[in-house]
Amino acid sequence: MEITCGVTTAERARVGALYWEAFGAKLAPAFRDEATGRAEVTAALVADRVLVAREGEQVLGVCGFRAGGRGALHWTWRATRSRLGRLAALRAAAVLVPLHRADVRGVLVLDGLCVAAERRGAGTGSALLEAAADLAAGRGERAVQLSVVDTNPRAEALYRRLGFSVVAQGGTGPLADLYGFRRYRTLQRPVGGPGQGRR
Repeated sequence: MEITCGVTTAERARVGALYWEAFGAKLAPAFRDEATGRAEVTAALVADRVLVAREGEQVLGVCGFRAGGRGALHWTWRATRSRLGRLAALRAAAVLVPLHRADVRGVLVLDGLCVAAERRGAGTGSALLEAAADLAAGRGERAVQLSVVDTNPRAEALYRRLGFSVVAQGGTGPLADLYGFRRYRTLQRPVGGPGQGRR
């Protein structure tokens, strides 16, 4: 398995499908149907904000991250309106804006970890998180940060095993039924200097 930064044009559909499989339940209310949602996720991918795990030409999993004010998925009003029309773009914005994550100074904020179903439990997710720690260390950042929702205890258990600890938590309030989760936790893992991200 090899992990590098960047999604090729040929991989966009596969990566978009992985994101939709992982986060479609949360994103679905933004779009009129699954096909539209999957297409919008694929269109919104920022190729150089994604770590990609591959075997040969097969994409096994991806880990997005934020840098320079943009994450792995970046929607703009103009582009979304041009693809969906004004009313559908307003609906998408109303659902997506509350899910927005911001950059954190000195911290690499992860923007979605997705592993193909047939690769779960095989170490792909752990390898992507280690690659993210290496990336953070190489950029001179002090920590890696991610969020996990209360409906995904398996993922939280993995993050804790890899050295992440809770630094904040919050809730979705009246939007809980819309998004399908009520609470989320923000976790961080400190990293060392260049080349010291791996444990």
